[in-house]
Amino acid sequence: MNRRTLLAGAGIAVTSSLGGCLDGSLGDGTRDGGDEPASGDPDRPTELRDATITLGIDDAPAADEPPRVAFDEEASVVTVEGTVSYSSSSCGEVALKRATYEPGGSAATVRVVGRRDPEAGEECTDDIAADSYRVELTFDMGVPDTVEVTEDGEFDEFVVTAP
Repeated sequence: MNRRTLLAGAGIAVTSSLGGCLDGSLGDGTRDGGDEPASGDPDRPTELRDATITLGIDDAPAADEPPRVAFDEEASVVTVEGTVSYSSSSCGEVALKRATYEPGGSAATVRVVGRRDPEAGEECTDDIAADSYRVELTFDMGVPDTVEVTEDGEFDEFVVTAP
């Protein structure tokens, strides 16, 4: 009985001591032994400095396609492009509802929506419109490990996590 207890304890001790080696958290400071730094390294952002939306861009994915996410590590910028549909071309708009960054998990979230324009008048057309957009997230340094984008249009909702 004591031998089993001793062997079980030894197995836990060996497993615990190997845990850090198996997940790539020790060694050269890269994720999975590759060239990309692991989360929490000094070149990961500590804050989201700016989030801007530009409407009417060329070559964006269509309204029935998921948004596209691109990372520019050197410029510390993440770009999201897509197209969102909304009701009423006279009263609707595409808007950046939310852009946040959680430095502890090195994760950014973006939500782009089609909504009623708060400054539109009362008489709205009864049609569906769509507009393409580009959201640029600017960080203090580097880019986050992940970006989750939610695109909420009149007919489609997409949730994309990149990379």
